[in-house]
Amino acid sequence: MATTEGTSGTSPGADVPRDCGGDDAHAVGRGPLAVLRQVAAACILPDLLETPTLPEGARRRARRVLQEMDAGNIGGYNHEHRSLGVPTRVARFLERRDGGVPCDPRDVIMCSGTASIVPVSPTHPGGRSGGVPVPSPITLSSPSSSPPTKFVLSLLVDESSAVPTGALVPVPGPPLLGAAAELAGAVAVPYPLAEERGWDVDVPALRRALRRARATCRPKVLCVVNPGDPTGHVLSRRSMEDVIRLAAEENLLLLADEVQQERAFDPERPFLSFKRVLWEMGAPLASAVQLISFYSLSKSVAGDGFRAGFLELVNVEGGVTRPFHLAQSIPRPSVLGRVMLDVLMDPPDEGDPIQQVLEEHRRDLTRSLAVAARLLGERLAQAPGFCLQPLHGGARAFPRVQLPPRALSQARALGLEPDVFFCQKLLEATGIALAPGSEFGQLEGTHHVAVSLLLPLPALERVLRALTQFHAAFLREFS
Repeated sequence: MATTEGTSGTSPGADVPRDCGGDDAHAVGRGPLAVLRQVAAACILPDLLETPTLPEGARRRARRVLQEMDAGNIGGYNHEHRSLGVPTRVARFLERRDGGVPCDPRDVIMCSGTASIVPVSPTHPGGRSGGVPVPSPITLSSPSSSPPTKFVLSLLVDESSAVPTGALVPVPGPPLLGAAAELAGAVAVPYPLAEERGWDVDVPALRRALRRARATCRPKVLCVVNPGDPTGHVLSRRSMEDVIRLAAEENLLLLADEVQQERAFDPERPFLSFKRVLWEMGAPLASAVQLISFYSLSKSVAGDGFRAGFLELVNVEGGVTRPFHLAQSIPRPSVLGRVMLDVLMDPPDEGDPIQQVLEEHRRDLTRSLAVAARLLGERLAQAPGFCLQPLHGGARAFPRVQLPPRALSQARALGLEPDVFFCQKLLEATGIALAPGSEFGQLEGTHHVAVSLLLPLPALERVLRALTQFHAAFLREFS
């Protein structure tokens, strides 16, 4: 093929990972945080506590962990550590993050990662207070005897209703959101983000999507992703307030996917949690809008794939939270994942060597993401056929790519999305695998690719050189 021949010599090199569009830090070449592995290792093998093989700081932290374990052993069920010890430290972490907004540990639910959790939803219309819409309390469907994941998914849907439940999901956005809603028997209702406004939430478009959806389903959940994935945007306070008001007016449960929060790197657009913005909006919304937010170890500063995370329930009635606390209701974090998450929740302490390492790593991560974003923006601005919105956070960029008419025709003839066709040709010619925009959803007639910002900078340089050279040859062949 001319595309392959036209890009000879653009192979990025053996040190560039094959998957260059993902958000898995380790898969794209970033190493693990040694200090977390050291603490986990000492917990697994307590003999290491008495040897200088591991730093004293790691051994001291491991002793603290084991003191909370049943019989000092991580092999037990250790219900108290999971249901009280770690949630209490998570609550204090959230209070520091949110500038003092209180958090009750009983509202923190440990889980094995965001992929295993889908929210519950309101099932009846809300009332009003003082002219401001106030949503009604969440009501759960009856639990089923299904496996844990299915148990949680089933909470979304009122199976006794002839009208299916709807969940509003952003486009572009993580494919998991729409897929999870459909697995639950709900209807995924896409709403477009405004690319020309930096992928901001387009509230008028969201309202139109909501009105159209009511012809076929009963929308109950509004999903928002902040920082955006794969778009790399961070919502402004004003946008978040608009979303919260809409959720109140329409009696929607607000589901905030905030797992990329520690990857926000632009000081001009800092990450704010929906809980903090909701609290600072004051009464009556602050105590009425129902919110569930998510945090994941794999998307944290650690980037570690040991399955662990948590969700926080805000303004959700106490009786409703009970199913979340049942040991059988949702997949719980792995023991090692829970230990690592526990260490990350510790408060900053200049005298603690572990916290010194973690703080330095946090600074290095945001600094390297900012440099990667700037590099990607500069390189694509010089290459015809690419358009990239400003990046503020997250692990990926989502540039629009111009594809010529003949390429669109050939893709259709093969039964492929045009950006899938482009990515396949790119892979064949260069060995680079990017994620096509159609995986995440996109406005009809536009085409995108997702590029990882987590790639080491030398690898990202080579990927961008190969991508732009390949795209130029692709345009020549199919124009």
